[in-house]
Amino acid sequence: MREVPFEEYLEFTKKYDHVIIGNQRIEIGKPIPIKTFQPQNFKLETTTVWSFPERGKWATHYANAKYRGNWAPQVPRNLILQYTKPGDLVLDAFLGSGTTLIECKLLGRHGIGVDINYEALMVAWDR
Repeated sequence: MREVPFEEYLEFTKKYDHVIIGNQRIEIGKPIPIKTFQPQNFKLETTTVWSFPERGKWATHYANAKYRGNWAPQVPRNLILQYTKPGDLVLDAFLGSGTTLIECKLLGRHGIGVDINYEALMVAWDR
């Protein structure tokens, strides 16, 4: 295991404009327009059964739709808000495209992400 710094992502995007994960081509290295940084009318879940009929589209989450392992950003948002305080450290051992770390940043937490898929790390840095 090794750290993949942002500078490595920048070098990667000088050579490549996309990654292939599974059978999906995912564009990277281009600006992602952001309409809003926080969800509208977000309510913390209070039961053990969570349902999110619509996937969150704030920040860069909507740009993640092609990534095969993505999950609704409402899930990590609920967990982060319920079990951490601002400034706490959150470890995501299956970083994927970075949904949890985006929520950490938006909610004032520090995040560390780990993934065995190098291309997934490039997608996460891109977001």
